[in-house]
Amino acid sequence: MNAALKLSVLSFLFSMPVTMSLGQSEVQRPWQALSDPTVVEAAANFKNPPHEYGAILPFASWNGADPAMVRANIVRDFDRLSANGMYIVNLSPGRRAPGEPAYLSPGHMDLVKFTVAEAAKRNMRLWFQDESDYPSGFAGGYIREQVPQLGMQALLADITVRVITGQILRMPLPPDTLAIWAVQGNGTVVPIPVPADMQLTYQAPISCQVRIMRHVYLSSNTRNFNRADGTRAKDSLYTLIDYLDPKATDAFLHITHDTYYGAVGDEFGKTVLGFFGDEPEYQNIPWSPSLPDQFKAQKGYDVMPYMPQWFNAETTEQSRRSSADYTDVWSGIFRSSFFGEQADWAKAHNVEYLVHIGHEETMLAVAHQAADFFRGYRYVQVPGIDNLSKLVPYAVHQADGSWTVNNNFPKLASSAAHLFGRPQVWSEEGGGTGVDGKYQINYQLVRGVNALQLRVAGLRGGGGDGAGELESAAVPPDSPETVWYTNRGGYLMAIGRPAAQVALYHPVATIWLGGDAATEADHSTTKLGWELLEHQVDWDYFDEQSLSSVASLENGGFKNLSGQVYRAIVFPSMTVITRSGLERLRAFAQQGGTVIFVGKTPSLILDKTYLDMKEKPDLSFATLIEPSGDITPAVIAALPKPDMKLDAAFPRLTYTHRKWADGDLYFFFNESTATERRMATIAGHGAAQDWDLATGEIHAMSAATADGADTVRVPLVLGPYEAKVIVVGPLPKGIGNSEPSFVAGGPVTDLSGEWKLSLGDRQLSTLIKPWEELGAKSFAGPATYRKQFTATATPKGKHVYLEISDVHDYAHVTLNGTEVGARSFQPYRWDVTSALKRGVNDLTIEVYANVSQASAVAGTGGRGSAATTATSGLLGMVKLMVYP
Repeated sequence: MNAALKLSVLSFLFSMPVTMSLGQSEVQRPWQALSDPTVVEAAANFKNPPHEYGAILPFASWNGADPAMVRANIVRDFDRLSANGMYIVNLSPGRRAPGEPAYLSPGHMDLVKFTVAEAAKRNMRLWFQDESDYPSGFAGGYIREQVPQLGMQALLADITVRVITGQILRMPLPPDTLAIWAVQGNGTVVPIPVPADMQLTYQAPISCQVRIMRHVYLSSNTRNFNRADGTRAKDSLYTLIDYLDPKATDAFLHITHDTYYGAVGDEFGKTVLGFFGDEPEYQNIPWSPSLPDQFKAQKGYDVMPYMPQWFNAETTEQSRRSSADYTDVWSGIFRSSFFGEQADWAKAHNVEYLVHIGHEETMLAVAHQAADFFRGYRYVQVPGIDNLSKLVPYAVHQADGSWTVNNNFPKLASSAAHLFGRPQVWSEEGGGTGVDGKYQINYQLVRGVNALQLRVAGLRGGGGDGAGELESAAVPPDSPETVWYTNRGGYLMAIGRPAAQVALYHPVATIWLGGDAATEADHSTTKLGWELLEHQVDWDYFDEQSLSSVASLENGGFKNLSGQVYRAIVFPSMTVITRSGLERLRAFAQQGGTVIFVGKTPSLILDKTYLDMKEKPDLSFATLIEPSGDITPAVIAALPKPDMKLDAAFPRLTYTHRKWADGDLYFFFNESTATERRMATIAGHGAAQDWDLATGEIHAMSAATADGADTVRVPLVLGPYEAKVIVVGPLPKGIGNSEPSFVAGGPVTDLSGEWKLSLGDRQLSTLIKPWEELGAKSFAGPATYRKQFTATATPKGKHVYLEISDVHDYAHVTLNGTEVGARSFQPYRWDVTSALKRGVNDLTIEVYANVSQASAVAGTGGRGSAATTATSGLLGMVKLMVYP
């Protein structure tokens, strides 16, 4: 850090108050606020959504010692990205290469200015990563260098001395000593007073271990591109700030965010969307100098005598309860002093604060590292998740009976957005091209995540050592289609308001107690979430903040800050319920709300402290207590009237529902490998429409019928891993031809048998098989399939479609010289009526595969045990079908 910036930081620290008020923001931009569009308004933006929505290029940086080369690479890459629909870049400006200007230096900021200017020329958008890597809060090492007194602190019991019977222990104590105690052989713990002169003299009446607890400057590990040794080692050398001290957060903001604002603040809220924070977390028991006083003010007792118990091998009821009280206090401070400070800064500067915590798939880990997921996100404008290949097909829907891993963790972030009135939800790995990549896109969209970072072939901007290169080869054709699919899906899932009527309580108060009760509560929550989805019950998590205060009680429902109303709350197995929550639940039930306890019911009421819990709650007001621990028919019957109902069971169909001003959007996703056909009855008024994310086209669904005044019956035919968006409402003008019922079709021509295939430099005559079986492993294409067939006349008033069971990964169809279209998403179905002729027809299908997106190592991040086998090319049956 240069001397001027150092002086600025120190002056800022001595002049600022404990908390900062940065003033009121300007009027929110449309993408920053909840919206209630009409169907016509949504349709107008559907094909080409505003650039603030959709696919995001992850963690791009352009590096090198030659500034001219770096700038040329930025220009080239931005041209290529924008030409293929990728308009948002998550910029990692802290990633540096040898010979570059220092992080946040004037030379470094010159490159940031150039990058922002080039993005603005192309109507692109940027997020700024707030660090020189991760986690957030060490300012590229400048916290350690300039304000180490604001560094992260922790509680440790790291000094142990063995003393035999009668031995006198004399030793100087560290100046940060908080407690001393002796642990005798029989497990008895004897407190030892901390001497005022910090000189310990202790004679052991019996052999024991003398332990010393102290607070120390100890950071969670950081990885830093700005290290003096030039490595990317991950350790605690470059300290994070004290997350529990708002002065520390404000110093971090001044070093980083204010520097960016000074350089490109005129583009904040326009080209610059905001700042991205990465994995703030604690790896030790947090400490901050003001914590004991804040604890006593909130809980009414001195926590210091209880702290030594937290380090004993065997926990006690008292130690667990006092620890839970401590967690309750520090998590509330964390919410305000770290997350809240940054959200306030962003709001005052007309940008957004985007952050994810990490390890969300294991709720017990989140409780250890961040205490309360939902407290952390209370004021965050864009909540996020840390998905890294955890949501590929083989890693989900593979129940192992333990429910240790929560593969519905995307709903944590989307629920936070719904609860607290935020339109956008981010994912570190939103998906990409290939089977696994597309699956992850739809898996997250249907769970409410709509700002997806994509990893797609040919569109990977940035690089080191002056390269800054995208792949030198042409962009594969499925890459832009995947980007546009994500742009449209992200837009639709961000507008309007969520409509789930059922909430699943998140039992953090029980999890904080630790032990078997915490594990049972965690696993029960995960299990019930899956079982609800398998019964086509869409739901959100419902946190303690919302239960006790944030959500309002209106007309028999809990109304969140998005205007969404929950008519039923489902509680998993749990031990603790707060008195404030209990009282609100009684009022909810009296107004007609549904309260269901599944599994073990709470046995203790939490008032001010865990330490004093004694009273057992009266749950006689509950609608249903289901002791089995499962979502049974009785539970389903007790839930509100569903907004979507199938005519037959379909456990692997997941859906979500959003409300518009005059319409309803339903997103369906077949998470199975089989084609399924169902009739769905959905709530809504008006015409049912298919909004195709792959093409941007809208088609009325001719087979849909009104089913009374408030519902519509629609046929669903969903291929393997196929998603479908259905909107019910007024028909927009200028839409495509009506879509027939794909349930009632009949075969015209079976196109099985041999095909002529150009596979690389080989010419084959073959049945349809995966390329791998034909000796072409890791082949990306293109491969060209040709077939000549004879067709009869198309029946009058009907349409003929070419259908392919599956394609890995992209197919471009030409019939009799007429280009019919291309797809890289299910359904692989094309209307060929106008191109088909009576007699001999010539069909050509050009196919590309995405070899870089083959399935990862089995079991990564999920409950699965077997990876999918890579297969490429045309797969399954190819046929012509006729539909009315």
